[in-house]
Amino acid sequence: MLPILLAMQAAGMVTDWFGVQEQKRLGGLGAKVEQAAITSNIEMTRLQAEDASLQAMKQLRQNLGTQAAMNAARGTRGNAGSAVAFTQESLRNFGSDEQARRMNLLSKEAELRASGVLSGLHQLTSETQLGQQLTKGIFNNLPISALADKVFPSASSTGAGSNTSGAKPFSSSRY
Repeated sequence: MLPILLAMQAAGMVTDWFGVQEQKRLGGLGAKVEQAAITSNIEMTRLQAEDASLQAMKQLRQNLGTQAAMNAARGTRGNAGSAVAFTQESLRNFGSDEQARRMNLLSKEAELRASGVLSGLHQLTSETQLGQQLTKGIFNNLPISALADKVFPSASSTGAGSNTSGAKPFSSSRY
């Protein structure tokens, strides 16, 4: 009867192993999908930043064109006096806005990349826990004492647990 029970336990362990492998495979596929989403979000963020820069450039050109038209209507020269000051202020504002957009873009990209790293760590943790659960299940289900009696029948009949050699018995508390 014991061989049948051992065979059934072995079949259960193999089934558990295949189940864990499938869970790892599905987790890996999920991680790939999540990584693709993060990459897509990074690209979308870049495109949004480029669009914002383009719109700001259009606004700057419109602003400079309006200033030039106003100067022409007033009969003032665009390369002297207050006209130059307004143009330079518009260009400085555009430059500082562009720098702020760039910093925001880098910040958002870093945030998305960090979420990818965290996702990878969560995936690794999940796979580690699956492996630990499988190992624990295998060792908890193995009938070690019955197996030892079958493999070493003379050890159980001679009182092998009495330790007549004087050596210290193995203790798992040391580890």
